[in-house]
Amino acid sequence: MTVKWVTQVEACSALGVGTSTIQKWRNKDKILELGKHYRRQTPTSRVLVYNLEACENTLSRLCTTPIEA
Repeated sequence: MTVKWVTQVEACSALGVGTSTIQKWRNKDKILELGKHYRRQTPTSRVLVYNLEACENTLSRLCTTPIEA
């Protein structure tokens, strides 16, 4: 199976969120994991690319998981 890596702008558009939200999920909330959901475009690049399918699956799972009181 080939993973489709997309730019941050493309990921934000597909997920319906802004760049600050996807950065928060990555840095503060730790929802998106390095290597699984995103990676550097090249080892020395500052540009990040996202595995859109993995991001969608994780967000879908989080949205359907009941919150315990």
